[in-house]
Amino acid sequence: MTIVLFIVALRAGQQQQAPSATAPSPMAQQPTPVIPAHTTLLLGPNPLTVAPGQTSTVNITMDTSDNNVTAVQLELGYDPNIISIVKVAPGPMFTQTPVVLIDKNNPTSGRYTYAFGITPSSQPVKGNGVVATVTFTTKAGAVGKDTQIGLLPTSLVTARGVAQSVLKSASGTVVTVSSSAAGVNPGGVNVPATKSKSTTTGY
Repeated sequence: MTIVLFIVALRAGQQQQAPSATAPSPMAQQPTPVIPAHTTLLLGPNPLTVAPGQTSTVNITMDTSDNNVTAVQLELGYDPNIISIVKVAPGPMFTQTPVVLIDKNNPTSGRYTYAFGITPSSQPVKGNGVVATVTFTTKAGAVGKDTQIGLLPTSLVTARGVAQSVLKSASGTVVTVSSSAAGVNPGGVNVPATKSKSTTTGY
């Protein structure tokens, strides 16, 4: 799946690039290329306190620095004994509707893979903003427990003109389940599970 993401993203990024007209000298020693991995991913708010049995939303913020991002692959890890429903969706940072390449949740192992990118005719993404949102529900019996929604090392970001991932760092968020946290989720949305109509998707 990672290979597919790179092929699609690189084609989108290289389509508008003109080939170089200057051939390197056969006698010149080529320097080792430096990967411009300057993009960061961050889940927030962090930390986050929610009530048991509630549905909440956290943002994934991306800072591309000088990278021209063409695709993002999020590998989320969570504790399925504390979190029961997870759904990922693209954020407003992609001004044009992105192409979703992978949308797969494994509620048994607590792993969610979500990959999306620009179309070949779209401009790359650059700047700082919400690249995706994560909606989750805590289990009713998880009172007093802490868990983390993390971005695994297999997460990656592709950029125009770069053959490897430009992801520099990725940080998750710590979630505390507390019975006194009803309605507390700055920057997110808390909805009591008894009133929620969320359905489990992405399997």
